Amino acid sequence: MKLDLNLQKFKKRLTLDNILGVVNNVLLIILSLLMLYPILYIFIIAVSNPIAFSTAVNNQKFLLFPQGFTFEYLAEHLKNADIWRAYGMTILYTLAGTAISLFLSITCAYVLSRKGLKVIKVMTIIVVLTMWLRPGMVATYSNIKSLGLLKNPLGILLPFAFSAYNVILLRTYFAAIPQDIDESAQIDGASHFRMLTSIYIPASGPAITTVGLFYAIERWNGYFWAEQVLQKDKLYPLQVLVKKMLQSTGESGDLFRGTVSAFALIIIAIVPIMIIFPFIQKYFKKGVMVGSVK
Repeated sequence: MKLDLNLQKFKKRLTLDNILGVVNNVLLIILSLLMLYPILYIFIIAVSNPIAFSTAVNNQKFLLFPQGFTFEYLAEHLKNADIWRAYGMTILYTLAGTAISLFLSITCAYVLSRKGLKVIKVMTIIVVLTMWLRPGMVATYSNIKSLGLLKNPLGILLPFAFSAYNVILLRTYFAAIPQDIDESAQIDGASHFRMLTSIYIPASGPAITTVGLFYAIERWNGYFWAEQVLQKDKLYPLQVLVKKMLQSTGESGDLFRGTVSAFALIIIAIVPIMIIFPFIQKYFKKGVMVGSVK
C-alpha cells in the first residue's frame, strides 16, 4: 500500500515536471523570438526596396520578409572607399584597444589575486570604487584634452582601457587557482612574470576569452567618444558613420531610402561580431559562470 502511494506521488511529480518543462521551453522560445526579431528587422529593411518598404510601413504591415528584395544599398556601401577606410579604423581600434585592455586587466588582476599582503585589500577597494565613482562626460573630455589626446587615436585607446568589472572577474578566477601550484613555482625560482605567463594565463583561458570579448564588443560598437575625441573624418570608425547616417535620415527628404541605406550599413558593421561570437560562445558562458560562482 505504501509502495503504491509512493508510486502515485512519483507519477504526479513526474507529470508536473513535464508540464513545467514544456511551459519553460515555450516561454524561452517566445523570449528568444522577441530578442531576435529586432535583428531580423534590420536585415529585412537592409535588403528591401524603399518604395515597397514605405508602402508596408504606411499600411502598418508586420514585416517578416523583405519588401521588394534588393542588394542595391549593400553593394553601394561595399563600393564606397570611405566605408572600407572606416572599417579598417574600426578593426585597428578593436584589436589594439582589446590588447591594451587585456594587458592592463590581466596584470592588475594578478596583483589583486596575491594573498598575504594588506595593501592588496586597499587596492581592491580602490578598483571596486571606480565602478561607482566615475567622472562625468565633461571631466573625462577635459582630462583627455589636457593630455593632448584630442584628434589622436590614443585618445580613445588609453582613457577607456580599464574596466573594474572585468578586473574583478579575472581576479576571482586567478584566486581560485590552487595555492600549492603557486608555492611550488616559487620554490622552483619562478618569477611573477613566469608564473603569470606559464600558470595563470593558460589556466584562465575561458575567463580571459570572456573579458576579451567584452572589450572587443565595447570597442567595436563605440561611437560617442570616438566622435568627440577623434574629430577627423579619416580617423572615425565605422560606427560613427552609421550614427551620422541614421541622424541624416530624419533630415532627408527621401526618408525611406535613407533608412534602408542606413540599415544596410548597420548590417555591414555587425556581421563580423555575429560571425565570431558563435565560435567563442562556449568560452564566454564558461568564463562568466565560473568567474561569478568562484
